[in-house]
Amino acid sequence: MEITSQNQAYLLGLFDISGSGGLGGGMSVPAKPVAPTPPWNAPTTAAQTSAAVTAALAGHKLIDENAAKLDLAGASADYRKLFALYQGLGTLTAIAGQASAKSILPIDKTRLDATFAAGLSEVAAYVASAGFDKLRVSDGVVSGLEKTQVSVPKPSTSYVTPPLTSAIGSEVPAFLGNVKFIISVKRVGTTFNVPIDLSALGAQPRTLSNVIAYANSQLAATGVETRLVAQRIPGQPRSFQSGGKSITLPPSADEWALKVAVGTSETVGFSAPASAGAVYVAQGIGDPDPDHNPLTADGRTQNQLVKFQTDTVAVDAPPQIPGQANFVDGRVFAHTLGPEVKTIRATKVGADGSVYVLADITGATAGQSIKGAQDVALLKYDTAGKLIYSRTLGASNTATGLGLAVSADGQVAVAGALKGALSGAAEGALNSGATGSYAAYSDSFVTLYDANGQEQWTERRGAKLDDEASQVAFGADGTVYVAGRARSVMPGAGALAGGYDSYIEAFKTNATTGKPTSLFTNTFGSAGDDKPAGLVVDGTSLVTAGVESGHAVLRRFDISSGVPVQSSVRDLGDLQGGDIVGLALDAGQVVVAGSTANGSLSAGTVTRAKSGGVDAFAARIDASLSVSAGDAVAYYGGAGNDRATSLAVSGGQVWIGGQAGSDLPGQAPVGKKDGFLASLDVAAGTIGWSRRFTGKDGMASPTAIAVDPVGASVLDRIGLPSGTLNLADSQRLTAQSSLRAGDQFSVKASDGVAKTITIDEAETYDTLAQKIRRASGFEAKVTVTTDLNGERQLSIAPLNSRMTIQLDAGKAGQDALEPLGLKAGVIRETTLINGLSAPADGKGMLYGLGLAAPLNFSDAVQTQHALSQVSSAMGIVRSAYRDLVAAATPKSALPAAQANKASGPVPQYLINQIANYQAALARLTGGG
Repeated sequence: MEITSQNQAYLLGLFDISGSGGLGGGMSVPAKPVAPTPPWNAPTTAAQTSAAVTAALAGHKLIDENAAKLDLAGASADYRKLFALYQGLGTLTAIAGQASAKSILPIDKTRLDATFAAGLSEVAAYVASAGFDKLRVSDGVVSGLEKTQVSVPKPSTSYVTPPLTSAIGSEVPAFLGNVKFIISVKRVGTTFNVPIDLSALGAQPRTLSNVIAYANSQLAATGVETRLVAQRIPGQPRSFQSGGKSITLPPSADEWALKVAVGTSETVGFSAPASAGAVYVAQGIGDPDPDHNPLTADGRTQNQLVKFQTDTVAVDAPPQIPGQANFVDGRVFAHTLGPEVKTIRATKVGADGSVYVLADITGATAGQSIKGAQDVALLKYDTAGKLIYSRTLGASNTATGLGLAVSADGQVAVAGALKGALSGAAEGALNSGATGSYAAYSDSFVTLYDANGQEQWTERRGAKLDDEASQVAFGADGTVYVAGRARSVMPGAGALAGGYDSYIEAFKTNATTGKPTSLFTNTFGSAGDDKPAGLVVDGTSLVTAGVESGHAVLRRFDISSGVPVQSSVRDLGDLQGGDIVGLALDAGQVVVAGSTANGSLSAGTVTRAKSGGVDAFAARIDASLSVSAGDAVAYYGGAGNDRATSLAVSGGQVWIGGQAGSDLPGQAPVGKKDGFLASLDVAAGTIGWSRRFTGKDGMASPTAIAVDPVGASVLDRIGLPSGTLNLADSQRLTAQSSLRAGDQFSVKASDGVAKTITIDEAETYDTLAQKIRRASGFEAKVTVTTDLNGERQLSIAPLNSRMTIQLDAGKAGQDALEPLGLKAGVIRETTLINGLSAPADGKGMLYGLGLAAPLNFSDAVQTQHALSQVSSAMGIVRSAYRDLVAAATPKSALPAAQANKASGPVPQYLINQIANYQAALARLTGGG
């Protein structure tokens, strides 16, 4: 018998010596191969790999059936198609490998990324049209059921506070002292105000049980159904690393919280007879560079939302909760946000006392995935710090939130910058947003939400080069005013003076269509780089604050005619490397704050002198911007560099937050790098309430503050929010995920035609389920379920075993599958044939390459993920080949155990026997 390399490859392909196969018993060498030699049996040289990548970069196709050689006459065309697919995947792997090199230049990585994306599209198109005979291939996954990962909460009927005690029979510290509040229960148009005064307990200990019993007796006396309940929070095991080992401690003690069980058809709210001022501080904590090496990514930073009570006369100071880190007198809570929160840009207090937070996020938040590398999130919290809702913009690439405004009626406007596609956004961009020669530059955007947090519209406008919207404000009639900056001409605006210039624009919601109408765009600035840092509406005028060629400059525009006309300008002087952090309107004056090394700003009387280095400052200036006797400026800081990062005005007091230097007036250092919060009476030059504080690793960096003059009360101690409980969130998928109106995916049933499903603004799981059923010709079983926590999800399966359902992603930037948590691919039922799982529809075996999910080289992690996925897809092709070989091989030619499809590890004697065969074959073919 002639032993050839082809026979050798075939023989070795039959036996899996890795230990993962199921071999046993005797074996015999087939006299004739039944399959051609696969390409992976011939190692690819570095020169071949480089040539393949070069050809791909030049635009050549990756998959070429003519180049796939078969060395067995009459072999099935399926082998040629598999080999061509394998070679194409090999080129994709090589592209991903080059992109993962540490020394690669950004321009080269961008080219590789684009070529990789084109290659993935080619693979998807090929497997959809290849027409395999004995098998089926999908570029996605193959599963028996697809279930969405977006949980839409059903309206809740309860509210649970943070833990109050670990001993239900012991007195609760939060209940001690002068604890009085009111529970308001509204039912059938009638409101019952139920007073709760714990002094009525007399000598009884103020345990959770006793307080609940007393409160419920008060509620029962009014005839309402709402009740308070003790909520057990089970202790959790605690794990930590020690000496390289993971050690798990027993569960911590159970804790108990207060639960408000709302009665049927009742609405519940809370208030307190005494209130105090509150300041909400957003801050970054942790050491961004522990090893002091900027080349290593070892930062341990997080973001927090902190609440301070600023008046301890009207309301007792909040007590320190055991275990709280870095507590400072007056702090109500410090909630650390998830690791996905990269930066908090702005905070605002709404008319109902709720707190809005604008953040940049780099991953899923509150169960909502994001499409690109970075998105914008609008987070709404109640006064107790509990998240009411989370809204993501849904940008396909990157987005940054910079400006936030809340109207008196609860509307919210968010402004910022984005790159890439944004479905459903009205566009006035000269660079066509996500495409064209200027696609790499950022565009400005502004989004309007209604009082329920549902998006009303998004306007995207951009110049050819970079631009961003950083300030936003509401007019009395609901008009949304925006300020930003651009490096080239904005649509409808005049020529630039030079560098980055500032712009203002306005949008009015059309009462009929609900869409925005652009009222004007106006550009202004200096010959240098300019940056707007504040915007307020004063009747029929707009006032802006910004840094122009290093100077602090205020401008006033008359907008009464519908076209902005600059009426006055005020240059406060050179900031000497400082910055402006905000602008506010108060009692006929504008208040501007920032940081500067210039102790002689042209802002009126200096009521508090600069101390040294860089100081924070706040100035009050007549709103007309003309010089007035009431103009004044006060500096705040010590001998070191103290920088303001945020401004808020309330009750005539100017509040500034920022980064402390070496010393501050009356505030001793507490960490390595502290934050500060202070109220200033600018006219008098005096400091009111102030605190210096730190965070994890002794570092805190406040980024935004918001003030509520009546936001603190005894309710804070108990963990109850003031105002009406907000227990119902939107059922819209566009509100509960990064989905946007206009996003798409397609559904194909069995051998039918793929039909596109487009997401509507008001889409819910119920409406989406019906769309999927119809698109599948009612061959899909689509179910909307609710779990024990009241979370709703959607699942898709074939209606019966004879059917398959295929899901395909929408085009880049408008895909709806990923935001829903669904995977592109084929859904089918399986059955057992001779002990092996096979498609229940009786057709060829299904193989999923797992490449339909978005893969890119946006960062090192994503590049490695893409490389792993393509490598895995090559393994799937090899599996398909092995199955084809096994199906074509007579059982008599197989070892007994393989013929019987036995499973388990390879016996050692068989591994040794195969090794002997390999050695013999090598000698016979001249290989050894």
